[in-house]
Amino acid sequence: MKDVKSILIWFIACIQAAYSTNAQTEQIKDRTYVNIDKQHPLHQISKYLTGSHFVYAVESDKLYEDERIIQWMKDSKVGTIRYPGGTVVMAYHWDALNGIPFKTDSWDPEYEEKNKPAEDFMDVDEYIDFCRKTGTEPMLGINILSGKKYDREEEAMEEARRLILHCKKNNYGVKFWYIGNEGYAKGFSALEYAAYIDKYGAILKSVDPEIMIIGDWKFGPIWKDRFNQCIRIVKHSRHIDVLEIHEKWGNPWGLASGHSLKEWQNEFPLYDGKLGDYIQRFHDAMARIGREDVKIGFNEWGLGSVKNTNKYHNALFAADYLISLFRNDVYMANYWNLNMGDAQTRILETGSDRQTLIRLNPIAQIFEMFAHAQGKMLLRVECTHKKVYGFASLDTATGNTDLYLLNKSAEETNIEITGIDRKSIKEVWHESFTEPSGKVNKEVKVSTKGKFQAQTLGPWSLNRITFVSK
Repeated sequence: MKDVKSILIWFIACIQAAYSTNAQTEQIKDRTYVNIDKQHPLHQISKYLTGSHFVYAVESDKLYEDERIIQWMKDSKVGTIRYPGGTVVMAYHWDALNGIPFKTDSWDPEYEEKNKPAEDFMDVDEYIDFCRKTGTEPMLGINILSGKKYDREEEAMEEARRLILHCKKNNYGVKFWYIGNEGYAKGFSALEYAAYIDKYGAILKSVDPEIMIIGDWKFGPIWKDRFNQCIRIVKHSRHIDVLEIHEKWGNPWGLASGHSLKEWQNEFPLYDGKLGDYIQRFHDAMARIGREDVKIGFNEWGLGSVKNTNKYHNALFAADYLISLFRNDVYMANYWNLNMGDAQTRILETGSDRQTLIRLNPIAQIFEMFAHAQGKMLLRVECTHKKVYGFASLDTATGNTDLYLLNKSAEETNIEITGIDRKSIKEVWHESFTEPSGKVNKEVKVSTKGKFQAQTLGPWSLNRITFVSK
């Protein structure tokens, strides 16, 4: 009888154990675990990752009298603004501006255009003045195409010399100088472009040896062997300090990516992680060729023509891209664009004449959220679900930790955060941007009496969870 009773007790215990295991399994299924590795900080996050982009010919005096733009740049901690823009740098002449963007070059023998009124565009001095108002470090571009195209090389080099002398004379303190723009699309081979970087870099550094020279190229498409061309440019350029990569998610002429909302929803993370892989490959290549001093930037990153989206979707696309930039070792990044290009992806929503600010688009809020992480120590974050990912930053002065997570799911996601010492936390704040609402829920205070490590992420949302240290 005792044996029967023992067997019965054993059988009931097995059932209870099985039930408990199943319950635990269901609990794990319903929760995503997020671990912050505070024990092994990786590196200091750059202060130049929320940069912006001017196209001088569309930046009017009237528009930038609006204090909302200046305040947004301060709130977003915009580190640099690229001037005079991308393609436009290959046709502009800084001391003889015509206010016409892109391919209209006053050095063209057949040029017959009429200059725009000066108040309709931004000249170099106005640009520097704006940078000082916002606390932004200027970044100036050098035209290398006009001299080559119209056989006026000596004049082009003298033009560059005049510009840096003008800046030095006026104590403008311009540290960053970029040489041309997308030479691969203007007839420059990689080696020819490297030679031009050195030709103009030598002129600029002869006036101010402390400046940084920036070149640019691309990672994709892979069949053009762009990545190896990037390495050849650095290898053959003595003066280059930063190589910036121009990649816009959704464009067919770059790294392979999706081109629609649905395709974005199935990339974990953006580019299926290829962007981060290429950044690491770049650093590895720099070490291999003995150029660890050369940094990587993304000074014309952005979004291409993506199908079936709205301005709120585009804000989350940008958040996804910024996660890749922040959690990899990137020196600088400037978003394309502020006031140019597709109205759905611009930061500023302006009137048809681009001279009146209507409002800041939702994407502006994303930059404000990420600004807090700049200059802090990067912490690795691991998640148990592929649809939740991000990074964390540690403020070594205060001990505060910011956790950034993207919930790339149509469902709410319950998370449990590990790696945070409960006893060291004074307050917890949760800030989120959700695509359905299209706005940031500003810093909701979370009770620390309960299990504050358990949080809920809204569907299609970017989240910043701040742990305030005691």
